Amino acid sequence: PIRDVGVIACLCLAAAAFAKAGAMPLHSWVPDAAETAPVPAVALLPASLDKLLGIYLFARISLGMFDINIQMRSLFLLIGAVTVIAAVMAALVQHNLRRLLGFHAVSQVGYMVLGIATGTPIGVLGGLFHMVNNAIYKSCLFLTAGAAERRAGTGDLNRMGGMARAMPVTFIAALIAALAISGVPPINGFVSKWMVYQGLVELGKDGGVLWAVCLVAAMFGSALTLASFVKVIHCVFLGQPDPETPQDGPTPNI
Repeated sequence: PIRDVGVIACLCLAAAAFAKAGAMPLHSWVPDAAETAPVPAVALLPASLDKLLGIYLFARISLGMFDINIQMRSLFLLIGAVTVIAAVMAALVQHNLRRLLGFHAVSQVGYMVLGIATGTPIGVLGGLFHMVNNAIYKSCLFLTAGAAERRAGTGDLNRMGGMARAMPVTFIAALIAALAISGVPPINGFVSKWMVYQGLVELGKDGGVLWAVCLVAAMFGSALTLASFVKVIHCVFLGQPDPETPQDGPTPNI
């Protein structure tokens, strides 16, 4: 009975950590907040601070508070893999810029969960490093998206375009952050994702196939993230603007 109480306590605390960080299936508040909240609040809370607090709590649960057995570890690994794939696939079909970024914020939580759930030193470090990296590039993405949205007067990807000429510095910042979240070397997102991959490989030395499934999911998720941001950069900054969309809004020419 004492062991059962410990398992229940661990699951409850983990659920709280996942809800705070935005991991599936407790993620729905993140894209909703990203779409409707003021941009500075989104850049601070669901993009960065909530990830830091939620993932830090999950790390303390996994590494210090409880003795995680193989069943619990497998559950956490599956949650991480599903979060990576399902959220990035949801992002691919979005037409609202900030809602798309919200689903990507959920997807990146999956990498943090995967890294910490491996229980290997390099995997845990990779998950925590990715937590910090995400706070940097995700805040940048939301702030640049907010600037482009304000200038265009809309967040609809189908009505935006041509912002690179009007806002060159914003375009460069968004491009760098997009490459970082996609895990393109040698930017910081690649380093932390690579550490998570190595952690999964280290876990595979103990046998089983779950590590391979999670590794494929993580790498496939990075490929889908890159495809999604190719769409975003083209629609917002490089494509032809909608003739009815203003290009001289109140945002400064940055």
